[in-house]
Amino acid sequence: MRDQSGPYFEKYDSDFGLSGLTESFALSTPPGTEEAALGLLTGKLAAYEGEAPVDMSGIERLGEEERRILGFDVFHDDFGYAEELRADLGSLLEAPLSDEVLGAVWVAATGGAWDPKAHGIGVRDWLARMDATCAARPPRAMVGRAPGPSWSFWRLPAVATVREAILAEIRASTGELPGLAPALEEVATRADLDLGFRLYLRALKTAAVPVPEVRCNRFCELGAPFGYHFQVVYEGLTVVWQPLEVARRLFDGDFGLSELAGQFDPMWERSVPAPELLHRTVIADGYHVPGVQALVLWEDSVRLLRSPLSGDTLTTLWFAASNTDPGRSATDGPAWLRRIAEECRTRLTEVAPGHTPALPPVRADLADAVLPELREAAPLLEPEHATALEQVVVQVDPDLGFRLLIRVLHTASGSLSKRQYARCRALGERFGHGEDHVSHAIEHLVQDE
Repeated sequence: MRDQSGPYFEKYDSDFGLSGLTESFALSTPPGTEEAALGLLTGKLAAYEGEAPVDMSGIERLGEEERRILGFDVFHDDFGYAEELRADLGSLLEAPLSDEVLGAVWVAATGGAWDPKAHGIGVRDWLARMDATCAARPPRAMVGRAPGPSWSFWRLPAVATVREAILAEIRASTGELPGLAPALEEVATRADLDLGFRLYLRALKTAAVPVPEVRCNRFCELGAPFGYHFQVVYEGLTVVWQPLEVARRLFDGDFGLSELAGQFDPMWERSVPAPELLHRTVIADGYHVPGVQALVLWEDSVRLLRSPLSGDTLTTLWFAASNTDPGRSATDGPAWLRRIAEECRTRLTEVAPGHTPALPPVRADLADAVLPELREAAPLLEPEHATALEQVVVQVDPDLGFRLLIRVLHTASGSLSKRQYARCRALGERFGHGEDHVSHAIEHLVQDE
């Protein structure tokens, strides 16, 4: 098991190292020569540096003494993408793996785009030539000392907890990846578990193996101890998604209009225009089925637009939930909700053209459970906000009213009792909300009794 100072997502938001490089081979025109193949490698290294350029403009404006005080008279070497790539190559070259195993894994991961054996190059020699190409590329001089991991709780030994589960996934793919599963298992056990798992994922992607959504989520959980960004698993995988109607119930935290309102909270000090922030939220499905964010947001917006609530009440609701100042914004509630609904329909048409959105039935039976919590928390709310929220619970949808209440309480001044907090968590469970929804929003308000 190699040393790893911090989670990979601190540096990469997609696949990386050797598995990321094999993606470039699989998606590119097959190189006809060794020189062209190594050109794909150097192109990958250059692309990473282009995405993370060295900006000296702010430092160059400082005087010599200011640079010294701030530590900008110190530099460290940054090897960029080559650092993880060389670690992967070293793991393979130093492991007791046969040329047959190395060759099978390389060809499968690249989709056969470049088989060194066909060009008279042994697979070990090819891996060594790639390593030498990386080593010959000079590191960049970065200002300041080499940063340590920003996640102080990072502990790599947690990887041991997923070892057997990863090996079980590989073994179960014998039919999907004929003749390859034993080679991948050898890489995972004799070279490096992390690299073996990434090459396994890459082989599934290159072979376009259909992967059910539940299994994809399991892959994300197995990658968590390594600190993968979810795109390392999801991007390029042929996921068989569940129906949108099922996926809407799978959010861990907040969702819909209440989640969108949280994106506008001024505490985030965003300078993003409202239409762009709306668009980002609508398409931010993450590793959920494409379109699910748009679906739940459309449902909330349309439900409010079709309700008997007045335009002024809808405007008040938005300002309350988004924690914005009505005196500094000309937002009109109904017009904004129509804009949201239109953006959502556009997204659904793009990613789920066969889906006809329809409003699911409301949980009217839970209105009597929400109202006491709202009224007990009313001292923490503006009177007009409490009134608007009660109208949502009674006249529109108790679920939406409860989520908006939790959103408004998130930025409230004051405190909640442990009993209030416990009842809110229990109520969230009755609505079928994710376990993180209530706790992430209002746990900080709970006072010791």
